[in-house]
Amino acid sequence: MLKKQRFAATLLVIGLTAGLAGWTTVQAADPAPPVAKPTASPPAQAADSTKKEWLLPTGEHWVKGTETEKRAYILGILNMAMIEYQLAGPRPKHRTTVVNLVKSLDGMTVPQIVELVDGYYKASPDHQQRPVVEVIWFELVVPKTKKG
Repeated sequence: MLKKQRFAATLLVIGLTAGLAGWTTVQAADPAPPVAKPTASPPAQAADSTKKEWLLPTGEHWVKGTETEKRAYILGILNMAMIEYQLAGPRPKHRTTVVNLVKSLDGMTVPQIVELVDGYYKASPDHQQRPVVEVIWFELVVPKTKKG
């Protein structure tokens, strides 16, 4: 039992380290905006609207996103799923979608997932309002869970 706990803890540390490394890369890719002098700072309403936070990214956000932003989004979803999976195990006490997500995407790389989501939005221009996480769930995860 102790070996299982140690193994789970090691995997969690590796996952968190990989996530932090990916986050650091994303942060490094987006240079910090120049600091304005206090007297010359624009009002909050005039802030640059070209880069907005992706609250619930849809296809409109996805197709305009950089490769780094897309990979960071996928990596964030995967890291959260792996953390919960490691903490709860393959048979969690509470209802969760994480087990299906982890099993369905097992063996896929982040670039492969990005490519599949890109392909979905290119093939479905009329579904640009569909959230990215919904595309991942219903187009990548659900079909594999129905097979198994």
